[in-house]
Amino acid sequence: MHVNFEGKELSQTRFNEIEKYVLEYFHGIWTDVRESIYLLRKKNSKLVKSELSLVFIGADALSRFGEIVTTGKEEKTSQKRFRDWIDSFVISERNEAYNKHRPEIGCNSFVLWKLRNSLLHFFGLPEKELICFAAVDEVTRKSFKDYVVRARPGQRLIVVNPYRLIEAVLQGFLMQTESLMEMIKGNNDSEKEVYVKGILKCYQIIQNEGTVHVPFNKKQ
Repeated sequence: MHVNFEGKELSQTRFNEIEKYVLEYFHGIWTDVRESIYLLRKKNSKLVKSELSLVFIGADALSRFGEIVTTGKEEKTSQKRFRDWIDSFVISERNEAYNKHRPEIGCNSFVLWKLRNSLLHFFGLPEKELICFAAVDEVTRKSFKDYVVRARPGQRLIVVNPYRLIEAVLQGFLMQTESLMEMIKGNNDSEKEVYVKGILKCYQIIQNEGTVHVPFNKKQ
């Protein structure tokens, strides 16, 4: 396979450097989100909406990069891309965290898309839909639902354990990494070509749009 990049034919050595950089960047998104969430939780457990916002931001970024690496293109709408990622890596039989706590998560990719919009952009949930966050046992959960239904008649109520949901999305980040590794090891030449072009496109996006932390010491 011959690919021109940076004004010349791409060598295997140069591609390996770019691939390592891109995959480390993906992992860095997961690490930043996870560490930020745990830090928030340690400092103030009431900031659960901020925790969810962070995990949705991470899902947005990795779903975009995931589409590019696996297709070589950016053609899906934001909703389609986000929901496909959630269905593939979060609301999935292969996601151990989701399978273990499915009743506590209790929602699908459509609801999560609406929840993402509501938290990040203050729009998304229909008037007759109500999402409540509660980290409680099943008995208390049912009592809570009954109470809310009586207090807010006519609304569809979904009770979500935010910590279980966050755990499942973080697990989805790792599952996406495993999926990319399978592409790397594959024997399908056309799939490998898409992967190479996708990695190069992600690299260009990161160079133009990405952010890095640069320590600065005035004494230096």
